[in-house]
Amino acid sequence: MRIVIVISSLKYGGAETQAIAQARELVRRGHAVTLYALNRDNPRQTELDGSGVHFIADQKRWSFDPAVLWRLRRYLLASGADVVQGFLFDGNFYACLAAAGTGLAVLSSERSDNYRLNRAQRLGHRIARRLADGVIANSHAGRHFAQSMYPLPPEHLHVVWNGIDLAAVDRRVGAAGDGLRSALFGAAPVRVACMVANIKPAKDFLLALRVADELTRRDPAWRVLFVGDSVSELSDYHREVRQLYEALDLRGRVLFAGHRADVLELLSRCDVMFSTSVNEGFPNVVLEAMAAGTPVVSTAYSDIRLILPQPWQVVGQRAAPALADAIERAWRERATLSHEQRQWVEQHATTAALGASLQQLYQHYAVGAR
Repeated sequence: MRIVIVISSLKYGGAETQAIAQARELVRRGHAVTLYALNRDNPRQTELDGSGVHFIADQKRWSFDPAVLWRLRRYLLASGADVVQGFLFDGNFYACLAAAGTGLAVLSSERSDNYRLNRAQRLGHRIARRLADGVIANSHAGRHFAQSMYPLPPEHLHVVWNGIDLAAVDRRVGAAGDGLRSALFGAAPVRVACMVANIKPAKDFLLALRVADELTRRDPAWRVLFVGDSVSELSDYHREVRQLYEALDLRGRVLFAGHRADVLELLSRCDVMFSTSVNEGFPNVVLEAMAAGTPVVSTAYSDIRLILPQPWQVVGQRAAPALADAIERAWRERATLSHEQRQWVEQHATTAALGASLQQLYQHYAVGAR
């Protein structure tokens, strides 16, 4: 098959990670795959090197750019595509409109749940949603949410969990040096709890900072590492996070490392990974931590209770003391948790499983479109 995946860009995020992973896996299975980005700022483009995935970077001048829409449509027709899949809002919108009337099978993606679209997005979604032949969600919660967003019968709404290449994980983790921790925290024997996320309300960084404060006050041996965008950004929410950071006097106990290309290696050298998300789809960084052998603790959202093997790893109470309790327990039981988490990934969330599920869906829709 010839498959085109349309996405806003290849920046640092879970959706982008999965778009890259599924494109590479589908090529490995013998399909011709193009990743079509709607922006030219693609810091992760090099992750496609040597994969056989064809990459195109276009550039929108506005949220709705008819010229980009026309170029994408022209490419879909010229390439002989069988299926086009959108990723994230822009990818869904442009994929649906570009494929309209072409006879191509077009699939939208749902990567989260219980979010709100702004006014312009609501208008765009009303236009595009009737053009999608099906929706692929990366969680059961996302599929349920999509039922309210798309006028499609239930059998056209699918769940395909994220996948990870365990062999690649093992190579990277095995090659990671022990100097990663000391480069960040010095030679002192500390315990490191980390959270990988951009600073935005859906990740509840205010709760995350309170967890960091609670944990490090209980035991000064703990340090908390945040990997993602910088606290110095200028949005209202970044300012709110920065103000709480300063009010709690977290300097020396908390480190913001910014965006990193070695997130997987860092995760493997942390003692516990925690998440304070309010909502999201299948948490990609949780999957990476589980594959890398790092115990995970999380708030309750989406399918997380179906993913983490022990019920106590999911904290129903959005309170810093409860999360700190779970982080300390995860550290004590890290050997058992590491084994159980890795087993879960091997059984449910490999790139091979991801590719097999997507291949079956693509074939179904491609045949139906002919």
